[in-house]
Amino acid sequence: MRVRRRILLRAASLALISSLQFLVAMAFGQAAPDFTQADAMLEWLRACHAGKGTKTEADRVISLPGTELVVGQQNISRRVTVRQYRQVLEAACAGRIADVQPAELGTRGEKGVAGLFEDVAPSLIWGRDKVPLLESRLAELRRNQSIGNAVPLAQKYLPEPIALAPKLYVVMGGRAGAAAIDDQLYFDVLSTAWRESRGLSRSISPAEVVEFFAHETHHLGYGQILDRKRASLRLTPAESQAWGFLVATMMEGSATLLINGHEKLADLERQPDIQPYLAKAPDLLPTMQNLLRRALSGPMSDEAYEKASSPFLNMGYHATGAVLLAAIEKKRGLAGVMKVMDDPVRLLAAYNECGGESSVAFRFDRDLAEQVTHIGEGRQP
Repeated sequence: MRVRRRILLRAASLALISSLQFLVAMAFGQAAPDFTQADAMLEWLRACHAGKGTKTEADRVISLPGTELVVGQQNISRRVTVRQYRQVLEAACAGRIADVQPAELGTRGEKGVAGLFEDVAPSLIWGRDKVPLLESRLAELRRNQSIGNAVPLAQKYLPEPIALAPKLYVVMGGRAGAAAIDDQLYFDVLSTAWRESRGLSRSISPAEVVEFFAHETHHLGYGQILDRKRASLRLTPAESQAWGFLVATMMEGSATLLINGHEKLADLERQPDIQPYLAKAPDLLPTMQNLLRRALSGPMSDEAYEKASSPFLNMGYHATGAVLLAAIEKKRGLAGVMKVMDDPVRLLAAYNECGGESSVAFRFDRDLAEQVTHIGEGRQP
């Protein structure tokens, strides 16, 4: 009972600290992260390390909005249920990887299990023995006074002014280092620390944490712009599928190049999390061309599209979009990038026109680039 009481008192103290920090930050007009889920997960991992993890503590972690975001992120391109996540969480407490079955047939269900098995479970098991490290990372984040700069940094790289007021969360236990779901953004301390330990990412500085939040905030603003653009188009089903792919590429590519890469591809090439995907760009660009051609001739079935777009998961969209926009930036500057961001159907044609500046010796088929340019004009194939 004493151990249990100490855990509850520690959790209550951390929650109080988070609340006070939130009030101070709000008084100065800054967006303050919610640390509640990260604190609860830290206490869960601490209890698991001591062999004292309980169902009540697991329930507490599962019930929090931060965990809902962690599971929600995995359902963007995968299929993961709360029940599956609970299985993984409880098995990891005992140092095991749960034998989780796909939640549905097909690619999404299979990818969901792969993400739990390859990313979430190993990071949780690793985290049980790294509680002091994770505790220090959380303390460092709490001291980071510059997180409020994420919003103006994101707004700087939007093609038009957009008012943004995201809700920021610090979490643990997901498979992505950061994500945006509606107006809720999170930074995952456990995922980033675990990836760093495996050499998949370098140590994240306080400035880079701001960039993580700015990247996701950028998605919120740019998403509004693209939603309005889509509403102005008359898309056939085939064009709608192609438009969706262009949007994913532009969303991730623009935020990655402009915010994380500080407008330069050379900066991204020094970052170990995206560098392997940039190295695949000579293959990703032809794959993009084939996917768009198939979509515009189709559309493809959902299952076929999932398979065709699978090379762009993880950081594939980020790298592809960054390479394309970097060539445009080199020739036309930031204004040229903003022009294409405002009208994504121009992406292929604009890249071809600036292709001499590209890091990849590839040009899109001229007829396809022209066809993409006319997406949404109401033409029939």
